[in-house]
Amino acid sequence: MTPQPEKRPKISYKSENPSFTSYEKTRLLEETDEKDLHYTFLYWDIASVGSTSRDILYYGKANFTLQSPSEDEWNSGKVYTAFSFLPMLKITAPNGKTLDLSESMVIDVFLAERFGLLGENKWESLTIQSFYSSIHYLRERTFSEVADVPKEHRKRTRDTFLSYTLKRFLEDHEFHLKENGNNGHYVGDKLSLADLHLANIIHFYTTLPWGQMAIDVFKNYEAVWKVKETVDKVEELKAWYSSDKFKHYEQGSIKWYERLVVPGEEKSKEE
Repeated sequence: MTPQPEKRPKISYKSENPSFTSYEKTRLLEETDEKDLHYTFLYWDIASVGSTSRDILYYGKANFTLQSPSEDEWNSGKVYTAFSFLPMLKITAPNGKTLDLSESMVIDVFLAERFGLLGENKWESLTIQSFYSSIHYLRERTFSEVADVPKEHRKRTRDTFLSYTLKRFLEDHEFHLKENGNNGHYVGDKLSLADLHLANIIHFYTTLPWGQMAIDVFKNYEAVWKVKETVDKVEELKAWYSSDKFKHYEQGSIKWYERLVVPGEEKSKEE
């Protein structure tokens, strides 16, 4: 058996059961009725990267459990991951066999496919995933361009992000959304993974210390903002968005991202 990294235990993509081959795993996923699968979604006690998967599970009325590890569990090596990061998704079949998925983009796309959020055909699926990928990396650029810089440069990099990176993203997505009829959806007239992910990225900015500045920019793009408003009205999500659990994750994000405050703006943040 391959040695595990210290205090970073790994799930393995090689089954300990030789008969549980990749073919059998595929059959399990393709042939098991959705109501007979149980999903355990593991992510930190915040919104952020876990938001879209959580939304899909609620939207699809899946049989699922949301879990968040404690700091002690993580530090003592009790949390199994593939790459030392969360989220993780465990899928349990009626026969007790389990499958583990890692990486948020893989989990989001997998769940979107399971619950009808990847369009009507292969081309729509690829188109939705293209929009989804672009949306996903906007958050990554927020970290690389604003968060992961010396504090003394944060105001300049924040302002550049808002005036250039974010605006360029919004101009591109406004074009495509208007091409689709400005109907609150990226593809056709049905809810998709791209719609949900954009709404979640917008919500992500509301949890940042300077997030209102980003929201003000988003609101200047009618078609983009309409997607957020459309998702907010989805019946299957209304109860989730107003729940104490959702608000708990939201508050967790706000506390976590306090570290991204721009030096000198602490007072205005408190106000």
